[in-house]
Amino acid sequence: MSDNFEALQNQWKKNKKQVEHDSDAMSKMLASIKAKRNWSKRFHYGNIVVLSLVVVLISSFFYFVAPVQKILSQIGVALMVGGLLLRIGIEFFSVEKLKQIQFDDTVLKNTTDTLSFYAFRKQIHGPITIGIIALYTIGFFFITLEFTLYFSTIAMILIYVSYVIGAIVPVFFVRKNIIKEIRILKEITQLKDHISIA
Repeated sequence: MSDNFEALQNQWKKNKKQVEHDSDAMSKMLASIKAKRNWSKRFHYGNIVVLSLVVVLISSFFYFVAPVQKILSQIGVALMVGGLLLRIGIEFFSVEKLKQIQFDDTVLKNTTDTLSFYAFRKQIHGPITIGIIALYTIGFFFITLEFTLYFSTIAMILIYVSYVIGAIVPVFFVRKNIIKEIRILKEITQLKDHISIA
């Protein structure tokens, strides 16, 4: 009888250690998800600040320095600023969606919510971002039609080249962060699979 009791007691101690270990592992996973969420939130706020500054600079330039006269050029300014404002709105929406992830729920539920958020961000980086870049570029070329009335051919070539060069830098920066967000999405997927198995 005492052998059965000792065996039962040993099994209980072993299971208790396993539960404590699993609890620690889950806490570490939750902490990892929280850290990724905080990085993402800072990234979105950074985007909002940078894009807002660009909107202010473009608007100020075309209002105070070089007010465009032609309707097509005004449409171009509206497309450029409108595309940026749309992206700022998306970033604010992303922050709000990120805030809705509750960390007092179970780790599995939290991981599912976070996974849903990063899947949403993956969609944003696809056709929506391409559409915004297209709007901005179309707007730029609409404006340059009026610029051709005032600038020489060489100056226009320099403007076009500077646009391409100026677009390359943000594209590489954005691409780097898209890759990071996709990597985080994969890590969270792996965490979810690990939690589901455990």
